[in-house]
Amino acid sequence: MPPPSQPVIALRGSATAIADYLRYAIYSILFLRGVYAIEDFMVVNKFDLELLIATNEELETYVSSVLSQVEQWLMTQTINQVVLVIVSKETKLTLERWVFDVKALEPPPGAPPKPESEVQAEVRSMLAGIRGTISMLSDIQEPALCNILAYIKDDGQDAAADGWEDTHTHAIEMDSATEVKLKKASTAVHQIQATIVYRDD
Repeated sequence: MPPPSQPVIALRGSATAIADYLRYAIYSILFLRGVYAIEDFMVVNKFDLELLIATNEELETYVSSVLSQVEQWLMTQTINQVVLVIVSKETKLTLERWVFDVKALEPPPGAPPKPESEVQAEVRSMLAGIRGTISMLSDIQEPALCNILAYIKDDGQDAAADGWEDTHTHAIEMDSATEVKLKKASTAVHQIQATIVYRDD
């Protein structure tokens, strides 16, 4: 068992931790892929890394709204996947899909809770992995837009009731794409696995 002074991740804390990770991952991707300019962000220190948060009010409102709902779905364990898509502004062609698979965990009875410090170390490694992967990608040479998709379980709550609706999957045909899986991170309650699928034709 961790010492009493060490915070432990529970369901609500797990949902918040995963949502926080998604926020920083999304902002890092949008800046590093050139979808938004540096003027739209400010640097903060989180997880012992220099990360970005949005100062662009429209972007911050959009991402916060999405992640607020994602956090609720994490609490009810009804979400399977969050996908950040980057789309050509002119052709509407999907250029990249950043897929974050979410899995609910059932720790064995009596298993010790996972310390927050361990969770943060895994999240830090995942965020560093995103940066490293982006450094190996070709620059996007055209103006681009982004969209965030969420996939919930068939028995989950009605997404449309919360302002969500069915939309284009923005799939990329695998015969013209490359897929790269990144590291996993987990709390005692959730596991998240990041994958990028990008067009290489």
